[in-house]
Amino acid sequence: MKVGSQSWKNAVVLIAVLCLCFWTSVAAAAGSPQAIVQTGTNQVMQLLREYPLNSPTLKPKIRAVVDNYFDFQAIAKNAIGPEWRQQTPEKRKQFTRAFSRLLIDTYLGKIDHYSDHTITYAMARQGPENATVRAYVTGAQNMAPLPIDYYLHRSNGTWKVYDVVVEGIGLVSNYREQFSSILVRTSFDDLLRQLETKSAQG
Repeated sequence: MKVGSQSWKNAVVLIAVLCLCFWTSVAAAAGSPQAIVQTGTNQVMQLLREYPLNSPTLKPKIRAVVDNYFDFQAIAKNAIGPEWRQQTPEKRKQFTRAFSRLLIDTYLGKIDHYSDHTITYAMARQGPENATVRAYVTGAQNMAPLPIDYYLHRSNGTWKVYDVVVEGIGLVSNYREQFSSILVRTSFDDLLRQLETKSAQG
């Protein structure tokens, strides 16, 4: 299986959904998990107003914002599973960098498909170290609300998103299934090369 093949479409949809919170108007207290989700996406929304999608300036600016709100290392670690422990710190960094680039490229590639959708926040659960923010996406009038759960944890004292679940389908678990399928037939280094090639094409 090649990275970016037909079987990855479900995971692609999950990344696309991340952009939908650009259209929320709900206010939240500063520093709360819900505020973290909203603040980051509102900043990206402002960038999208300032730059066209094909602008070479847009991607690095969005990357700088998203890096503040998503824990890409945790996402990469959980997506790769036990194989993560076998890798050197440098290879972990390489994998995290390539994987996050792939996610952001996919995110930008799908954003225009969801410009007519809205999102409302219905609930937030917060513990000392973990939190969940529940949202509902709506589009066409006959579209049933689509539930999205954002999972956050404290990283160096700051709330960061480490997983997104849409109608029971998790970003991390979906990619972990795909990565596991690849690693059965090939090596971690080969998977890393596929990710780096794919992200370089974005």
